[in-house]
Amino acid sequence: MNPVEIPLLNVLLILFNKLRSYRFPLGVEDYMLAIQALQGGFGMGDRQTLERLCCTLWTKSEQEARVLNRLFEEVLAQPQTYINQSSIKELEKPETPQPVDSLTSTTVSEEPNQPLLENQPTQPQQPVSEPSPSTNIVQEIEPEQVIQAVRSNQSSSFEISYYPTDLSAEYLPVTSREIKQGWRFLRRRVREGTLQELDVAGTVEKNCRYGILPEPVMMSRYTNQVKLVLLVDQGGSMVPFHHLSRQLIDKAERGGNIKQTSVYYFQNYPEKYLYNDPTRLKAQLITNFLEFIDKKTSVLIVSDAGAARGNYNPERVEYTRKFIEQLQQSVNYYAWLNPMPNDSWQYTTAAEIARFVPMFEMSREGLSAAINTLRGRYVYWERPYQWMLL
Repeated sequence: MNPVEIPLLNVLLILFNKLRSYRFPLGVEDYMLAIQALQGGFGMGDRQTLERLCCTLWTKSEQEARVLNRLFEEVLAQPQTYINQSSIKELEKPETPQPVDSLTSTTVSEEPNQPLLENQPTQPQQPVSEPSPSTNIVQEIEPEQVIQAVRSNQSSSFEISYYPTDLSAEYLPVTSREIKQGWRFLRRRVREGTLQELDVAGTVEKNCRYGILPEPVMMSRYTNQVKLVLLVDQGGSMVPFHHLSRQLIDKAERGGNIKQTSVYYFQNYPEKYLYNDPTRLKAQLITNFLEFIDKKTSVLIVSDAGAARGNYNPERVEYTRKFIEQLQQSVNYYAWLNPMPNDSWQYTTAAEIARFVPMFEMSREGLSAAINTLRGRYVYWERPYQWMLL
């Protein structure tokens, strides 16, 4: 790796952490998108180019662009250190939020309470150049160009040693192979179509009845008539589990031999709308969704239900209960997959929801139990978790 590339990564990571501390709604996926854009050739060359890239990906208004410009100047004024694994872990640590408005003035009164890099030598503040208009910053790099660069996956000398490039090699509580095998057990077999198979029993009976066999008795083949709906919690505390959710969706759509698979998204709990895309831009009323499904539909909800952050939210419980009551009027079988282990649900929102929804942890055994529930072959209430008995 070229030595100049290490400081470039360092600037990007420190800037990303600073923006998060000032309440920018950024997650790990946003950081990885910037890394992929750099791999595609964007943001390389000089500081202005990198700044424009960050504005394109991480800001949504002129005010946010000005904040980013100010923080970018601060990062460049600091001595750069090498990135290590402890710096990467800072992405997952909550920091003391700072209002965005506090940086829109001409001077910055104080830094966020949480330091981004420890034991850094102090250095006199360098004069800050006048920020360029944010409209120019955003317009010089179109978002479509960045997306195209990511999709093209152009090769370059820009190496990322601390993030795996092969997502299939990531640790998962249940492997892709196990997910694919699990979906194959979700079936509702019905004979349908043309008469292609020999009905042995019917043929023997006809022969015994008439004493002759003018022609054999034929029957149609079995086909899997199950219809699956996946309701996936997207964003927030589910960000670390997005890859796992994508694996569930992909294996259901391509390897599960399921007649019809539909995917909808929500955040935290379904309230009024469900969304047809993970970016939650294409909304659909829940009432319309309930008209789309029927008693032959199996519904699987994928969410941590608040267990990832270990808190209890009565509002989330109440809205989830209302949605489940509506769902019960439309389908016979539904289940909930939680990426957090069941021993972490106690005293959280997930524990309360698990008392009225069949909820299983995301493991091989949990996935199998959830799929059996969708088939009507698992009685959840007969096997309560140990903490439910307390």
